Amino acid sequence: MKNPRFFSYIKFIIPLIFFSGISVAGSYYAVVDAGSSGSRLYLYKKSTDAQGNPIAESLPLTGNKVKPGISVYVNQLAKVGDYIEPLLNTLDTELKSKGIPQSEVNFSLMATAGMRVESPNLQDAVYDEVKAKVKAMLPGVNIQSVLTIQGRYEGAFQWLTVNYLNGNLATGAETTCMLETGGGSYQMTWQTSSKLKNSIDVFSLNYGSTPYTLFSESFTGLGGNYSREDATDDPNSFAVGYPLVSGATGTGNYKKGLVGTRKFIRARDISIPTSVKVPALNKCIGVSLFSSVAKDLKLGDSVSSKRIDEAAKVVAATPWSVQVSEQPNNPRLFSRVDSAQLASELIRTWFPGNRELPVADVINGTELSWTLGATLFLSSGNSLPTSW
Repeated sequence: MKNPRFFSYIKFIIPLIFFSGISVAGSYYAVVDAGSSGSRLYLYKKSTDAQGNPIAESLPLTGNKVKPGISVYVNQLAKVGDYIEPLLNTLDTELKSKGIPQSEVNFSLMATAGMRVESPNLQDAVYDEVKAKVKAMLPGVNIQSVLTIQGRYEGAFQWLTVNYLNGNLATGAETTCMLETGGGSYQMTWQTSSKLKNSIDVFSLNYGSTPYTLFSESFTGLGGNYSREDATDDPNSFAVGYPLVSGATGTGNYKKGLVGTRKFIRARDISIPTSVKVPALNKCIGVSLFSSVAKDLKLGDSVSSKRIDEAAKVVAATPWSVQVSEQPNNPRLFSRVDSAQLASELIRTWFPGNRELPVADVINGTELSWTLGATLFLSSGNSLPTSW
């Protein structure tokens, strides 16, 4: 899916020209996205363009996913090594097949919302086990960061990914606001002109030598997994006839389900500083949940609360048995109504009015993953905070 807003292919081709010709050989970054539902390994080759800005090429991997989320093992430390081993085997195989010395690889495991709710002591114990396993299996790699990242940095990394692939960085171009909902949290990130006093959600970072000041706020708990848990006993968040664990069945009353989702969102601290200017919705791009809802409801390359609601009402009113017969292999079938309610209400909460949000999960052939932004962040000399 191409970015529906704007993008000149020239902007994208120029970095590729530098990469294939002028750029110098760089190091490799192996980054594990340890998310709420599972962990996934990404490998990037880093080089620089003629201006010294970092370029990150994603190298394809197979066998780079494991489930469940690493937070499951906070009380099962003896199993952490076995959990991470398949990803390290994949990395080892890839390095050997391409003749890449371990000494050229920077390894990071960055956990997100699933670990943010755990005790810091338990987190540290898990990460000690991860580092021990990495040292045992890949003794030559540089262990760079094994930690839980703050939600605002998760948002910043995805912002970097989106704007890097759009060709916006270090060019003076207008940057794109980023909205993301994963399994455990919701992030919204955009460039701002000034750093607000006493606001941890406004901070600066560099891409190469170009500084950017971002507003990036994360709301732990406003993710798809938490929303589904909250809706488990609400028949209005499921299609007609869906069998709930409680013994009740789905009503398909989408409008009532929206009210429940609204309460779910408002139960958290959703305020942002009044001095922060919220961009227009069409200046943003929605990823993860927003993109998957657009696909499930066949809404095209953009969504709005109104169009989500119209399409999801039809899904909610379609008997569950009919949906299963039509899409027996759709793993997201049961959660389509709840996901639509969450996406619709998130847009409505911060971006009132019937405006369209462009969505994407791929930009110019590259999958959107915040691990790409993390690679650009680290290779630009930025450092992550070591405390909360």
